Amino acid sequence: MTKVGGKHHRMMEIQISGLNDGEYAFSFEVPAGEIGLDETFVGNVEVDGTLHRVSTQFFLKGTARASYARECDRCLVDVRREISIPINLFYGPDLAEGSVTREDADQETRSLGADQEAIVLDDEVREAIMLGMPLKILCSDTCRGICSQCGADLNKEQCRCEDDEVDPRWAKLADIFKKNEEE
Repeated sequence: MTKVGGKHHRMMEIQISGLNDGEYAFSFEVPAGEIGLDETFVGNVEVDGTLHRVSTQFFLKGTARASYARECDRCLVDVRREISIPINLFYGPDLAEGSVTREDADQETRSLGADQEAIVLDDEVREAIMLGMPLKILCSDTCRGICSQCGADLNKEQCRCEDDEVDPRWAKLADIFKKNEEE
């Protein structure tokens, strides 16, 4: 939710009051910042799917898509990727107001208040996208990174460092190998 004139403005809201049993398609496209995603995310977040109503219960199944722009964690080249995250939510009236319980690993059950007229997806979509982000951002799976000595991008050029250089922490081990070779 964003604040507009001091009031919260909901970006992704599905009206549920007055819906009959059945399946209803939904689709949203909102700027990433409007649902609280940081500047890592660029452009719009797209969410589409279906809401299935059975009596007083709602099952929401959809997909959220967002683009992010960051630096590669190995070589620092700018990377822009799109992620697509499935969203599966179950809403039911029998739980305590505002509670969330986990029935199994794939589905969360969220409660609906007796007078609730809409389901707002802003928080759920933001959370799903944040949790769906890769832990390590790479420009490619074969990224070789940069040389820690000279800073050369090993994907584009050869390192300018001498291979003979031994890390001082391993120098004592090198001496052991020399002694074994001499014997």
